Amino acid sequence: MFTVEKPCKSCKSYVLIPKNKFRLNLEELKLLFEELGFKIIAYTGTLLSIQKKCKINVYISGKIVIITKNEEEAMEIKKELSNILYEHTPV
Repeated sequence: MFTVEKPCKSCKSYVLIPKNKFRLNLEELKLLFEELGFKIIAYTGTLLSIQKKCKINVYISGKIVIITKNEEEAMEIKKELSNILYEHTPV
């Protein structure tokens, strides 16, 4: 579902880019993430900032930024988010 990019060696984040273009319904996802135990940090309409093990920014375009230096943690979150978002992605 996503390709993973690490912006640079000094950055502490991983960027997930969706393989297919789509727009997320962040309002619906906000409620879902709350039900799944994520903490909502901010919601702007085009950006949903959440936290579980680390801070995660979800953009309406489907791009996701996982803010962590731990690659293993980033890959776990990628898998979890793929399972959540794939179900809510328009075909």
